[in-house]
Amino acid sequence: MCGIAGAVGKDSEKSVRKMLEVIRHRGPDDSGIFSQNDISIGNVLLKITGEKTQPISNCGALTYNGEIYNFREIAKALSLKTDSDSETLFEMIKSGGIETAVGELDGDYAFAYIENGKISLVRDPAGVKPLYYSTGNGFAFASEKKALSAIGESEIKTLKPGHMLTFCAGNIIEKKVSGFSSGEILAEDAKYLLFEAIERSVKKRQFVPCAIAFSGGLDSSLLAALCRDAKLYSAGMAGSHDIGQTKKAALLLGLSDNLHLHELTLDELETAIPAVIRAIESCDPMKVSIALPLFFASKDAGHNGIRVMLSGQGADELFAGYKRYESMNSLELGIALKKDLENIAENNLERDDAVTMANSVELRVPYLDKNVVEIALRIAPELKIHNGIRKYILRLAAGKILPDELVWKEKKAAQYSSGIYSAMEKIARKNGYRGERALGRYLRELKQQD
Repeated sequence: MCGIAGAVGKDSEKSVRKMLEVIRHRGPDDSGIFSQNDISIGNVLLKITGEKTQPISNCGALTYNGEIYNFREIAKALSLKTDSDSETLFEMIKSGGIETAVGELDGDYAFAYIENGKISLVRDPAGVKPLYYSTGNGFAFASEKKALSAIGESEIKTLKPGHMLTFCAGNIIEKKVSGFSSGEILAEDAKYLLFEAIERSVKKRQFVPCAIAFSGGLDSSLLAALCRDAKLYSAGMAGSHDIGQTKKAALLLGLSDNLHLHELTLDELETAIPAVIRAIESCDPMKVSIALPLFFASKDAGHNGIRVMLSGQGADELFAGYKRYESMNSLELGIALKKDLENIAENNLERDDAVTMANSVELRVPYLDKNVVEIALRIAPELKIHNGIRKYILRLAAGKILPDELVWKEKKAAQYSSGIYSAMEKIARKNGYRGERALGRYLRELKQQD
């Protein structure tokens, strides 16, 4: 896991150095820059897989952020001896080109490759890893918007998930290069395929040591049951629903000794709000309230020497977990779920990546594994909400390993169940903000002060 950046122009190397300094939290272990004519690319490294430094170069050059879970199989096919997924990706591109390489990847990634004056940016199909670019002062890209803002870029765009952007001689071509395939609709026995796919997904994303962002709900409880050596990190206001639920769920799972529970005070929350606004680059009250528990969970994990955290992100969009889905008929639900999956990167993944990487912790999302997503897309909407029960098919799958009390527990929205949103409103009032949209005004002023 890393942070990447690049720029085109006579001062490209200077621009890249500046951007890398802004995103240093994404990679505190090492950094590097490679320049070719007027193009420079760079990387800040969080060492997780292999010892290979970046950018990797040999005629062309690669800077890469992410995890490729099948790199060992690919390296073997290439007769390449390496413990590095980045080196494997580089050799894949050299041997068969970018699009061929992308077609073989199983993982989450964002990367840039330069050769012969051309720069290509690529992002994984779900958009798990972020990538932004700007054409305001030539061309530049980075893992976080704030890096581009630091070099004076204002019109910042997001590379769409599953797309490749090529910049050459001032021209940009963007095309879709990866996605999720569909197939025949699956019946209720899909629960067996689904459980096996999630089990494999968790196994390939496990790391030692590993953490789970744990709320005690269905999604994170299933991850915990499948990854029993992981430490469970949860944060919420003292006395909130999440505090009681996480304790109870950990007990039911037999994992109480793995639970790291952070009962927040108002003072802790108030101190952290500016840091979260800075990390996610938003002062939207809902986004900030959702990001705060994950910020504390990843911060606590990082302090304990953990660099990889699993999250249940994506389960709601794949299996109809939100309350708003209940009023939809099957056709409407199918359309809504497809749209929410297409927008999950912008709505959720980029926020979660930013807030965990602010603490130098890599977030992995097993529910957005390519195989899991493709199975989910084949499951009929009426199996996702059945007799008013949301995530019905996922509950059936989880029933293989979870106790009934966790399988059939009703979901509560994280920003409310953690007590964070109401606590933020109290903090706004304490600071003199009253009336309509007081919290929004308070957060906007904090952002302006930064």
